[in-house]
Amino acid sequence: MDPAVPRATLKVLALCAALLLLVAAVTVAVALLLWRSEALGKLRGCRERAANESRELRARLAELERHRERLRSDGDALRRELARARGDSSRDNASLVSCRQRAARLEANVTALGDELVALRRERAQLAGDKVALQEEAARGAEQARELRGRLQEALEEQREQRERRERCEARQRELQDSL
Repeated sequence: MDPAVPRATLKVLALCAALLLLVAAVTVAVALLLWRSEALGKLRGCRERAANESRELRARLAELERHRERLRSDGDALRRELARARGDSSRDNASLVSCRQRAARLEANVTALGDELVALRRERAQLAGDKVALQEEAARGAEQARELRGRLQEALEEQREQRERRERCEARQRELQDSL
């Protein structure tokens, strides 16, 4: 073999290795650029979120400060009302005593009304029993009236028949008297 062939082969191999290293370096560079671009995108997203959260926090802080001011003014109003209430406590105590007396009277009235209601319920139950008895008596009376009407009809019928017989008898009697 020619001594130049292994040298040329080594040169070609060296050139291939250099090309391979160059391709690897370019691939690494491109990967680093992509990673850096991704990292920059994530960083930009984080900055935007941080800015949005910062705005929201500032708005929430302003709202909380307004709420604190409202609470402070409400607290002042409540303190004034409490002072006024303490001043009115003697009048309120007299009103409370009056209310308790009225409540006791109302309780007595409620008790009396309850007793009266119980009595009325008893009376209603008794009246319901009386009503049933009267309805039964009315039913018996109606039955007796029907029976009496039937008897009356029979008596009227019998009276009519006797009148007819009497008239026939009288007619026969006249005939007999006329024939005598």
